[in-house]
Amino acid sequence: MSKRLPLIAGAAVAVLAAGYFGLSAYSSSQAEKLIEDWVYEHELEDTLRWKSVSSSPFGGRVTISELQVEAGGREPSLQVAEVIISDRSINDERTRLRLRFNGVEADNRALGGLSSLGAMAGGGFGRGMATARGFEPALISGLAELKPFDVEIYVDIDDDAGTLETELAVDLPELFDSRISYRLSNLRDLNRKLQRLSESFGGDAGVQRAFMSEMGELASSVERAELQSASFSVKDRGMATRSIALYQRYNTPLNPAEGSAEKQRKAHYEKVVEQAEKDCGRELKDLPKGMNDSCELLGKAMLGKVSGVELTVKPKERVRLTDLGDLQDGRRSKRLLDRLNPQLDSI
Repeated sequence: MSKRLPLIAGAAVAVLAAGYFGLSAYSSSQAEKLIEDWVYEHELEDTLRWKSVSSSPFGGRVTISELQVEAGGREPSLQVAEVIISDRSINDERTRLRLRFNGVEADNRALGGLSSLGAMAGGGFGRGMATARGFEPALISGLAELKPFDVEIYVDIDDDAGTLETELAVDLPELFDSRISYRLSNLRDLNRKLQRLSESFGGDAGVQRAFMSEMGELASSVERAELQSASFSVKDRGMATRSIALYQRYNTPLNPAEGSAEKQRKAHYEKVVEQAEKDCGRELKDLPKGMNDSCELLGKAMLGKVSGVELTVKPKERVRLTDLGDLQDGRRSKRLLDRLNPQLDSI
């Protein structure tokens, strides 16, 4: 159950933001006053700071400028040039909200959870750059410092339809752009449950018991949820090109008697890619039809011949979130993969 709750996390964030910062209907001064009251109520005066709050004339969006999050101690810190709240529709049956964070700057601890993305670049030549900012994809691709990046979250929870749609986009300059989205169905009263959950957040022991009760109801909803569609994409913005060049430079055994070092590096790297394709073919020989070209696509990506890849999932049959645990079961995973109907393509 706990492994499936993160799929609802984006929705929970949106409902919280809608309840506390979804202030499009207010003037700039009213919006800022409500934010200040919320910060005071939750004792966050030493944690959250901002320069200004503005609201569009027709209540279409709210912009918070120069937001700073300072948790203190060993907690991560963040700075955001602006937070934009838009596409807002809030009522008992539905929450729709778009949050955009432009110019995010994070310290090493805040980026620690993203370090596993470094495996996308491969190779081991980042080890000698330990003095850099600490974000593994940046290190591996030779980028000494992560530049301010953008994040966008979109959530649409519709109790009448029993659905949840969410999208997350992260744009990392000189590294890559990534997108993930999914649509879930068979979610009974998810919006109302999340609203009650946000109302019972914090407080005394009685309120905390109510919070735990709401969490239990939310978990039950997640157990019944079905996956309608999902997609994940990564598009290169410089990481692949630099990673390839660095790999060739530091992982090629050069022989002065064989002439051009550049030609030797290129030839050696092409052999590495060829072997990677063969290994991929042996290990992933039972992939579904829509992923038959995965190993060939891997080779093209390693050679920098495609700018990105996209994985889409549109199940041919009903797939509950509880079924996804079968992906860890070698005997049952193949049938589930066929039902998920995944398609892998270049972009």
